[in-house]
Amino acid sequence: MIRAIAEAEIAAELGRHDIEGIPFLAETAEVLERRLLGMPKHFAIGMAAMTVLFDGTTVSREGAAFHRLSVPARQRALARLRALPLGPLGNFTTFYDRMAPFIFWSHLEEHGQLDLALATERAGR
Repeated sequence: MIRAIAEAEIAAELGRHDIEGIPFLAETAEVLERRLLGMPKHFAIGMAAMTVLFDGTTVSREGAAFHRLSVPARQRALARLRALPLGPLGNFTTFYDRMAPFIFWSHLEEHGQLDLALATERAGR
């Protein structure tokens, strides 16, 4: 589930609706999971529970659990959640909205691929 969120967030960050050829998606998801589990227990339990619950919220509207949706459908589901009033749901989306791109760009920089990715991103816009 965290991988599905990370993929949607990174594709959105890059202005894409697919994940083909995007490096470090698995690594980004692994770090996100470690960050989530590294939170104080009361936050970690809440975030983990909300993540699992969110996975099922798309079944009635999209016909499948979040992690089984296409990247564009995941992006739409996250956008709908972001549009809801703030509170716990806002904190939930903010965590993934901010952390996934940060971790992704950090991986690119760490592996000397940041300049190439930025040039590719600019060319695509």
